[in-house]
Amino acid sequence: MSFTVPHAELAHLEEQVQHALRTTDGRALDVLGYGEVTLVLRLRAGEETFACKRLPVFPDRGRFERYEKGLAEYLRRLTDSGLNVAGTELWHTRLPSGRIVAYCVQRELPPHRLCSRLLHTEDEIWAKDFFARFLDQVDRAVQPALGLDAQAANWVDVGGELMYVDVTTPLMRDARGRERLDVRLFFSSLPWILRDAVRISMSGSIFDKFYETRGVLLDFLGNLHKEQLHSLVPAFLDQANARLAEPITAEEVAAYYRADARMWELIQRLRRADRFWHKRIKRSTYPFLLPPRVDR
Repeated sequence: MSFTVPHAELAHLEEQVQHALRTTDGRALDVLGYGEVTLVLRLRAGEETFACKRLPVFPDRGRFERYEKGLAEYLRRLTDSGLNVAGTELWHTRLPSGRIVAYCVQRELPPHRLCSRLLHTEDEIWAKDFFARFLDQVDRAVQPALGLDAQAANWVDVGGELMYVDVTTPLMRDARGRERLDVRLFFSSLPWILRDAVRISMSGSIFDKFYETRGVLLDFLGNLHKEQLHSLVPAFLDQANARLAEPITAEEVAAYYRADARMWELIQRLRRADRFWHKRIKRSTYPFLLPPRVDR
């Protein structure tokens, strides 16, 4: 569902982000959550409240416009597949340097209906019903050229219907199996000397799983360990394996989570090292707001 983007309020929000970057003091920001690459900020505009996900800064308008076109196609294709996707608008502004900063904007949905939270608060009957509905959604959407990052934190249960909210990384591949996403842009928070090496060595392990049902389910189940919900894995495995030609084992889930956690911890350590170099050695503004350390 479309809505009016609060342009003036978003411009002010970006001013607050720029101040936080210059001063390394983000206390004025109302952070809803951190992803591995970007963060989500709450914005109050009159009587409405929005969730605003800040994207990596685009070096020029051409790369922004390619992202804009890809995002619109991704939203359409997910909706056409039968997913209930949160209404999303893209807002952008030009920085004095000529670069483009952009936000994916959604109306804020009730935080207590986030499925990663509900799995902590609801009983096993609700959890199994949720997972059955989740499996239906994954079956509808995932294709070799259309991917889905389907971890529990990316779904909200609104009136008994699952709504998918994390659309900022359009997971689409071309006929040759290549990512259509500007992968270099989403690795731009790494130290420049390591970006290509990390992108080449890790892109497959990061993206491949999102394009086939078994990989999506393995990633979902592995992330339950991060969410401290590993007790749900056995019951969910029974439900998942009833639909898979190649069953997933509990041991595979645990091993996957350990490998995934090591990979993202390495990436975050590299980012923190780069921030230290910018601030203490180069004496310049580090252009990213990093998440706090995650207990993996």
